[in-house]
Amino acid sequence: MFSNYLKLAARNLRKDKFYASINIVGLAMATAAFLFIIHYVRFENSYENFYKRADNIYRITLDLYKGAEYVFTDCETHPPMAPLLKKEMPEVVDYVRVENMDEIRDIKSDNKIFKINHAYAVDPSMFKVFNYDFIEGSPEGIFTAPNQAVLTASLAKRLFGNEPALGKTFLDGNELFTISGVIKDVPPNTHLKVELLLSLLTVTRRNVDLTSFHGNNNYTYVQLAPNANLAAFNRKLKDFAKAHIKNALYTAEPIKDIHLHSHKSFEPEENGDSKTVQFMMVIAVLVLLIGAVNYINLTTARASDRTKETGMRKALGSSRLSLIKQFMTETLLLNIIALSLALLLIAVLMPAYVKLIDRPVPTNIFQLPYFWYTVLGLFAFNCIISGLYPALVLSGVKPVSVTRRSFTASQGGTVLRSILVSGQFVAALVVLSASLIIFRQLSYMRHQDLGINTKQVLILPIPAGNGDGIDSIRRAQSQVFMNLVKQLPQVERVSNSGALPGVSIHEVNTSTGISQYGSDQGLEYTYYFYGIDANFLPLMDIKMAAGENFRADGSNNDQLIMNREACRMLGFKSPEDAIGKKLSLSLSNLGYTTIKGVVEDYHQQSLKGALLPMIHFYFPDRGKYFSIRLNTSDMDKTLASIGNYWQQQYPGYPFEYRFFDQLFDQQYKADQQFGRIVQIFSGFTLFITCLGILGLTAYNINKRRKEISIRKALGASVSHIVTLLSGDFIKLVLIAAVIATPLTWYVMNSWLQEYAYRIQIHWWMFAIAGMVTLCVALLTVGVQSVKAALANPVKALKSE
Repeated sequence: MFSNYLKLAARNLRKDKFYASINIVGLAMATAAFLFIIHYVRFENSYENFYKRADNIYRITLDLYKGAEYVFTDCETHPPMAPLLKKEMPEVVDYVRVENMDEIRDIKSDNKIFKINHAYAVDPSMFKVFNYDFIEGSPEGIFTAPNQAVLTASLAKRLFGNEPALGKTFLDGNELFTISGVIKDVPPNTHLKVELLLSLLTVTRRNVDLTSFHGNNNYTYVQLAPNANLAAFNRKLKDFAKAHIKNALYTAEPIKDIHLHSHKSFEPEENGDSKTVQFMMVIAVLVLLIGAVNYINLTTARASDRTKETGMRKALGSSRLSLIKQFMTETLLLNIIALSLALLLIAVLMPAYVKLIDRPVPTNIFQLPYFWYTVLGLFAFNCIISGLYPALVLSGVKPVSVTRRSFTASQGGTVLRSILVSGQFVAALVVLSASLIIFRQLSYMRHQDLGINTKQVLILPIPAGNGDGIDSIRRAQSQVFMNLVKQLPQVERVSNSGALPGVSIHEVNTSTGISQYGSDQGLEYTYYFYGIDANFLPLMDIKMAAGENFRADGSNNDQLIMNREACRMLGFKSPEDAIGKKLSLSLSNLGYTTIKGVVEDYHQQSLKGALLPMIHFYFPDRGKYFSIRLNTSDMDKTLASIGNYWQQQYPGYPFEYRFFDQLFDQQYKADQQFGRIVQIFSGFTLFITCLGILGLTAYNINKRRKEISIRKALGASVSHIVTLLSGDFIKLVLIAAVIATPLTWYVMNSWLQEYAYRIQIHWWMFAIAGMVTLCVALLTVGVQSVKAALANPVKALKSE
């Protein structure tokens, strides 16, 4: 019997190729889009899952307060906290302290330089709490002395090829490290990317006191007992903080929540966003439903064409169940073809998809078990949601209907189709309006006055060094390099600084103990600072608000420059009032520093965050970056000249440069990717919706061709006929706009709250989205309507 159903289904699909093609393409595109988004969502939600104890691992963060007023949360905590927690709280099974060693940017092995991206100093318990797999060496007895290192397999291969790495050494500046082990590469779905691990005792050689509560520079992870209560533990942490620190509290968060729910200061990397993932999931469901709605609408609209067939089958004895089986078989066959096409689309578009989302997602998607479970579930869902209602409608025809001369669709079916099409337009308008608001927000941030000039500035990372000998050589090399570059006619200024606007916040120093000298004014806040030379401010085009810049002759000892925001937090009435005043920040044995100048506010980080209180001191030759302002029309020649000077001073170090505007814009990369993803899937949504409209319009015109011919014979114009056929769709778009506008406003207004500097959502944004949707819909309907209006009425009426 099933073979008969299959033959009838294949015959009906061949007979109605146009409508079958629309259904297949719509379902295939919707299925492919859904599976792509699910792949992305699943990856974002999989962070830390590969750790065996992930459900019991928590990170402790530091909430800073000014009195009772919450200021912000820092991911980094105090070194002595973790050992005390294990000693005082029985639920703490173990702990790990992790310190970011971002100053280690390159290491030397066998006289070759190797770039390092993720270096951390950790406790020996790192290998117990986090289950890293050792390829060489063992976690037992490891990291009991300074300058021990563990490499990942990929880094070991870069350094030593296929040779064993255990026991070998490498240099960071003049500091020698011994390799104690090699671990497997860490999967990409973790917030703590690891390439090089050092023993935590190493930092004690760099003037870090692991017993002091005065500095908070390490991440703290604790492993709690399986039955531990997080709320009760956080209450204990609150009491613990009151006993050891002021104006701050400790809070534990599950490690699995970090990637999507934690956006605190000094995160190891820029995390994802739960709202983004939820929004993408909503888009996936909407796209899938739009594809199914297309099938329902076209099938039920064409039900009258099959009324005679169904009635005849019932008159000849077919049961309703057998008819449902027949129509469901048609749905099954059509969905099999659509699913096959969807899988082909996924295979072809996978490289473009990976490039679009810019995530290290698994590309062997067809080898993942979950993918096929999802495909099977999705196939069943599509068959049921798209096939069951049409099957029930078509099988419900009464046998007496065969005696009728004509067959018309029911009013109820027409109303349902109108509701479903309106729903499609609502989905399209929501996604389209959202993409427009995202685009406007990104454009707003990128075109705001940053307080700095990022154009035509070349950035060069300075090779790092440790130890007095190497540092003195590096300082001499830096000065010679800058003097050589200054001589180029294409170079306006050269600067040396400890950090730059737009770089990782980890490269900026912080302190919470700064106030006006002799008072507590400003003591509650965290201040950000790094060293600069006398050329930094004019090169960056940062304006002075009061006082003066550092002098190039070096007479700037125990002096500093701050921005307006720092001036305000420290309680000065105005920039002029701050000049000559003293701060408790000490750069020498003097015990205080004097404010030499106040600059206008500038954005150290992107406009997603608020202005930072910045402080600069004079370190002209100990920086991490060269900034070179250029004035040239021949960039290649200029870069070649600078590259030659680089090789003279830093042989063996690659000439790696970036332009300042690109470096700063890198902070918006995640938002730009999100915007592109939403734009592409808004196009998908609109296109699939229009496919359904195309099919409905073609069918309606075919059913009304004699009516159209009579109207034309009686003098109706082409425009009148086009308006007649398009009017219903215009009404549906307008109804959808009324529903979609408040819904989109609510969702996107919530999304914009994450930005310190954000646009206002205006009515015209929804108007543009509505006009685009209306124009696309009218174009889809209009082409066929015009064709029908221009047709010869004689051909349609000759059978009458």
